[in-house]
Amino acid sequence: MTTLSLDRKKELLKGHFLLRHLRDWDLERLARHSRILNAKAGTVIFKKHDPGDSMIVIISGRVMIGSKSAEGREILFNIMSTGEVFGEIAFLDEESRSADAKALEDTTYLVLERRYFLPFLEENPKVAVELMIVLCKRLRNATGQIEDTAFFELSTRLAKKLIAFAEHYGSIHEHGSRIELPLSQSDLGAMLNATRESINRQLRSWVKSGLIEMEDGSIIVVDIKRLTEVAEDA
Repeated sequence: MTTLSLDRKKELLKGHFLLRHLRDWDLERLARHSRILNAKAGTVIFKKHDPGDSMIVIISGRVMIGSKSAEGREILFNIMSTGEVFGEIAFLDEESRSADAKALEDTTYLVLERRYFLPFLEENPKVAVELMIVLCKRLRNATGQIEDTAFFELSTRLAKKLIAFAEHYGSIHEHGSRIELPLSQSDLGAMLNATRESINRQLRSWVKSGLIEMEDGSIIVVDIKRLTEVAEDA
């Protein structure tokens, strides 16, 4: 557990979009009952079916949200980054966790327990509305993933995912945009309902045709225009 002063906790809470409407004394009450925790890369923060008595705000780092079947097949739903919240579904409906959460990289996060945070939702409707918007975005994202899997070929799905990653997690590289995410080809397959082998074949094909490069385990988007054409060729 990371030890932070009460003022620092208040600062972190006040800077979050969900809590920006809270009054100072409300922030102080919430800060007194919140916890700051650290998770090394690869650490499981919670598992599917665990009790869902808290919501989590990422202070720094990234977290993968996914699920695994009894046979070991994995699916990844989302990657959560600094400033985002997760665990809100079980937090609100008081059921068990609906997915696994694992740190993709070293992550620091703030834990808001239901017994302390729900009264704030009742007293602060603007916070409740912001949380509803988060849930709506999650629903839209899930619907989009289902549609992509049902309607589009792997090449289209993978191109769309790489473009999105380049926009959100890309850094400038001499040949294009380097995707700064520690994701394996198996992880990409779990996101796109595909095998690692099929992901590997498609990536190698794009390397040969000059759309991307692969360097030290990272993907560099070289020709964003042509990759966009692939993504839109549905």
